[in-house]
Amino acid sequence: MSEEQLKLRSEPGEPDVLAVAHLPITDGRLSSADVGVYMRCRWLGAICAPYGDLDWLIAELRMPPEETRASVRRLVEFGYLDTVGPVEIEAVKAQAVAEHVREAIEVAMDELTPAERTAVARLADLVDRRRDEATAALDAHIDQETGHG
Repeated sequence: MSEEQLKLRSEPGEPDVLAVAHLPITDGRLSSADVGVYMRCRWLGAICAPYGDLDWLIAELRMPPEETRASVRRLVEFGYLDTVGPVEIEAVKAQAVAEHVREAIEVAMDELTPAERTAVARLADLVDRRRDEATAALDAHIDQETGHG
């Protein structure tokens, strides 16, 4: 997608410029409130990457909960947003933690005493177990949703 600039005029004064890193939404099925929720969700995704907590967004910006959730459902239905549940989030986080722990171990291994190496190996095993359990839970969840389990 190309980056476009939209110029907005404010009551009195100079025009404000809003840089939009995606194509503007012009879907007639969505209300202006839906588009506002979409922009707030994009902001949330940018500051809380890779996932943003909708409950936090609603509370922080004092958004009407039911209307906001209805807008999010429409945005998901029409393909503008994706939602993920706790099973998916745990799998992604567990994988990232396992990668970071392995990287840290590789960097520090030569400087560790034998006792520290044993402790680090135990930590790595625990992290790998968490990753494996989260991945298995995600696979089971996907199988259940797709009817394969």
